[in-house]
Amino acid sequence: MRVNVDIQLKDIPGQLIGALEPISKNDGNIRSVVHRHDKVSGGKISINLTFEVGNQKALDNILAEWKGKEVDVMKIDHLFETFRLDYVVVGELPPAEVRKIIEGIQAIGDVESIDVRYSVSGSKEKAALFSGKVRNKDVIKKANKFMYDRAKRIGYIVIRGFGE
Repeated sequence: MRVNVDIQLKDIPGQLIGALEPISKNDGNIRSVVHRHDKVSGGKISINLTFEVGNQKALDNILAEWKGKEVDVMKIDHLFETFRLDYVVVGELPPAEVRKIIEGIQAIGDVESIDVRYSVSGSKEKAALFSGKVRNKDVIKKANKFMYDRAKRIGYIVIRGFGE
């Protein structure tokens, strides 16, 4: 799940690190930190954080730790869960086909990211790993249909990953 939060911290050294530590301790991944040093009010500074955590329990742990550290949570929004999307594709797979697969998955919508690892061995047979995150479980069903239909039409093998 991705979380975007506005917090306020005391304007003294070490407070930002103290606010980031609970994210790390709960296996969170910090995506951005905007330190609004020009917005000091009542001795507190505004920070905007975007981070990813695995589940609601991890987020609850972070919020509890912040409360204990006197981190004021002003606003939480853009909260959504992401779901893994993984495929291994094997066969005659020119770079143009890799591009068409990426474009086809993106066209479905609600795609957070797609990463590709592509083998470049000397044979005609290639392999590619497509890994991504989507914001909606229905996207997984549509992506599966797209991948299996395309594999049947073009003539390669698709192996669906076992991610969460």
